[in-house]
Amino acid sequence: MADTTTTTGVKPSVVRFNVDQQCPIQYVTVYNDRAEVTRSLQHHFDAEGTYDLVFNGFSTFVDETSLHVSGGTGKSCTILEVSYQIRYEDVAPPSDLTPLDNLQSQLENVQTSVEMHKRELTRLEKQRVWLDGRSVKLMNQDGPCTTNDLDNMQQFLEFYRKMLLKLDDETAREKDEIKKLSDRENTLKAQINQHGAEAQVNRRKTCREVTITVHIARAKIDVTLEISYLISNCSWSASYDVRVSSADVNRQRTQLTYYGIIVNKSQENWQDASFSLSTATPSLGGVPPKLHTLKIDYYKPPVIYHRQRSQSEANELESCYALGKAEMAIRPQMKRSKGAFRSFRGKLSLAYDPTIEDYDEESAETTVNVLASKTEASMSSTSFVIPRRSTIDSDGKPHKVTIGVLDLTSTFTYMVVPKMSLHAYLKASTVNTSDKQLLTGPASIFMDNNFVTHSSIDNVCVGDTFDLPLGTDASVKVEYKPVKKMTDTQGLISKVHHETIRHETHIVNTKSTEITVFVYEQVPLSSDEKIKVKLLSPELRQKDNARNCTVTMNDRNNLEWKCILPAHGEYRFPLEYTLEWPKEKRVEFKEE
Repeated sequence: MADTTTTTGVKPSVVRFNVDQQCPIQYVTVYNDRAEVTRSLQHHFDAEGTYDLVFNGFSTFVDETSLHVSGGTGKSCTILEVSYQIRYEDVAPPSDLTPLDNLQSQLENVQTSVEMHKRELTRLEKQRVWLDGRSVKLMNQDGPCTTNDLDNMQQFLEFYRKMLLKLDDETAREKDEIKKLSDRENTLKAQINQHGAEAQVNRRKTCREVTITVHIARAKIDVTLEISYLISNCSWSASYDVRVSSADVNRQRTQLTYYGIIVNKSQENWQDASFSLSTATPSLGGVPPKLHTLKIDYYKPPVIYHRQRSQSEANELESCYALGKAEMAIRPQMKRSKGAFRSFRGKLSLAYDPTIEDYDEESAETTVNVLASKTEASMSSTSFVIPRRSTIDSDGKPHKVTIGVLDLTSTFTYMVVPKMSLHAYLKASTVNTSDKQLLTGPASIFMDNNFVTHSSIDNVCVGDTFDLPLGTDASVKVEYKPVKKMTDTQGLISKVHHETIRHETHIVNTKSTEITVFVYEQVPLSSDEKIKVKLLSPELRQKDNARNCTVTMNDRNNLEWKCILPAHGEYRFPLEYTLEWPKEKRVEFKEE
């Protein structure tokens, strides 16, 4: 029940609500970096008048500038004002201070032990000083040494050695103990400080409240309000499960399961709500950048200002000149440069469509008994409406929802790059014939129910074509013949280095069906007019009708063969070109 407080005079009546308990979530639209949450409030007003509806319990990630309130019952309920405020409440300190007292007691014991070991270390240092003094005094004695003196000296040296070893061991032990106790002391101090900070935070409670002022025109009325706001620290991304079937040669089918991975870290649990995943990107902003005027003028060197030197600095400068180090003295003391910083802030209106729940189950696409989403397109984005209500807690874990199962038709081709790999790579070129835009996301690819690889899909609009890698196929054999080089020198006066390069790629199709193969080879691109490259074979744009094969040069100066190999057929792809450059020069090959 709402806590109602009625005041006298001109002050409105105050009704308090907890958003989690009394304002259930109806709709959640998730974007790539935030979400729009819509809550519903139903309240009965017994008397007419002005009321302040105060809502608390909002997450710290709520954008207070995005609050929007709608609803009411026409003229009977008028929304006068919506405000957001933060207030602080002092909480009584906890009565149980035993943990803090225990830490303080441990710290005092550790500090006492540290002082004790430091005193022992001081005594050891005094013993060492005394021994060193006795040894110095013994060495400074004058006069002849008798046999007794030598024996006494030998005994003292033995005693001196043993005592030094003992003092070294005890000093090392004391230092280690002091280090351990100091580390323990620092740890206890950090725990005490943290305990005090937590206690300080716990003494002050932060309350985020939204106040909606409404005017009720008649008594005994039920009012329904919708409160929507943006909340950050939540997102969604795309994920795919792709299953390609090649059993039917005439209809090579691709089944793409489109998932939405929702991650909620907003400190707000979304209980039993309707979800919509939007392709809009609010973080990019809605205002295009402004292009300024580009002016050209003569270069003006920057103005360099020298501050006036003091007399001592002037004398030092003269000394530098005298020593031939004037370049060390003459340095700019201050530079002033002109610059500008401009920032652009984009604004985007994010409105939720309340017709999200008007869903016609009979018109839904039902494929392999998977409940598909409903696609709602606007001028700049697309929303995928999930047809069932779900619960997503603020646990930071990925929650997978199914957007749809798409049946698409693919065209299979093989790609061979013999210089890099002697494998034929199968690729499925697929057209997005669905009504859903595909966003960038990882994909698990299966071929005839066998896992092939992990890949990814880029942004694919409706009607666009995208490629799916399907791994290598051992039934298409590739043989790359070794490179043959013929080198000689031509020219009578200007010697020219001439080199002919030949090699060949042989591909065999052992399958019982025909395949389309693309083969790519490099032809050097000259970056200097004196380096000449001439392609001898194959002849470009000449089609081999007998073998149904064409060859072209792409924009990377690579040869591209397209060949249709029949069942159990084969084809040889020859390549021959010549290189010429001045003999006194040396060339190198670089791949860019």
